[in-house]
Amino acid sequence: MSDLIPGNDRELRERLSRVLANRRDYRQVVEEIAAKRRYVVFFGVGNIFHGIVQAWRRHLGRTIDYCCDGDSSKWGQEFCGITCISPGRLLEIKDDCAIFVTVGSFRPLYRSLIESGCSSVNVVHRYDLAAAEFLADQDQQELVTNLCRTYDLLADRQSARVFLAIVDRVLEGRNDPETMARVCSGDEYFPEDIIRLSDHECFVDAGAFDGDTVRDFVARTQARFDKIFAFELDNRNFQRLQEHTGKLPNHRRIEVFNLGIWDSTGDISYSFESSQSTVGRGEGRGRVVRLDDVLENEQVSLIKMDIEGAELRALRGTGTIIRTRKPRLAICVYHDFRHLWEVPLLLRELVPEYKIYLRHHTELAYETVCYAVA
Repeated sequence: MSDLIPGNDRELRERLSRVLANRRDYRQVVEEIAAKRRYVVFFGVGNIFHGIVQAWRRHLGRTIDYCCDGDSSKWGQEFCGITCISPGRLLEIKDDCAIFVTVGSFRPLYRSLIESGCSSVNVVHRYDLAAAEFLADQDQQELVTNLCRTYDLLADRQSARVFLAIVDRVLEGRNDPETMARVCSGDEYFPEDIIRLSDHECFVDAGAFDGDTVRDFVARTQARFDKIFAFELDNRNFQRLQEHTGKLPNHRRIEVFNLGIWDSTGDISYSFESSQSTVGRGEGRGRVVRLDDVLENEQVSLIKMDIEGAELRALRGTGTIIRTRKPRLAICVYHDFRHLWEVPLLLRELVPEYKIYLRHHTELAYETVCYAVA
């Protein structure tokens, strides 16, 4: 789907309708790749591996036979119940393997495997497996209407390119590793053409992990800011967040909370998957709050949310702050395909003067961010 000019509703509707009429179920695309080989191997046992395994098992019937990693300490061990083999062993059976690269910076490994004679090297888009299940029962006309409404909100051509790349990938069931690479850009959460930082920011980091974004923010502002409020639900991440932020310049202006962000206050379950947690299900228990309640008296100027699919509910619990303060927003929309339209439409409902941007910050399907600036 080539670039379209926002506002050309008829042409976009026609294109979307054609794509949907010929839509391939992404689960079937991946199943067909796997069916051509005796073994399925996931290469890369790191941060995103566990989440992809979980999604694969939830949405696909095919067994994962092996995982593989360059770290020799992992060879022979089991991860998610899957035996890890060495790259050498993988090359011995390469002709019988459908290999799925499960590392974030996949390109060097992807290229190396192909150069080593592996004939089936692939990526797998974790969240597209869930999207395929959703799309199977979705009313096509309602979907087209929501996508068109969102496309018309986008403030610049790069946003349009990102939007169309995601639509192509999800609706056409594409497994092309270049689809998102072509629209990838840097400066996640703080793209200089959208977010201009001042010396007096009151920054809220929802889903602070171990403080990686807080550290980036402090570096970008040269430690000149008014306040930082960082929220992390998972206890293990929170301990690292405390440790790391305590070493930063002006750390007394940084408050950290072992809390999740939601549209109500209470206790909630969550699952923990390496660097990712899923709110609303799992064995972990944590406390969630509304930002409107915790920060009602703060002059919030910038909010980032990366909370594994809970963004929409968190935004509803931040509605008063957003309407009254009109902070700049950086909200992840890649965990759930519906968020591609639900988040921008909600933001414009809350603040009609918001300009809406989309940027994509990795070469895979992760890290698509919706930015809003009044």
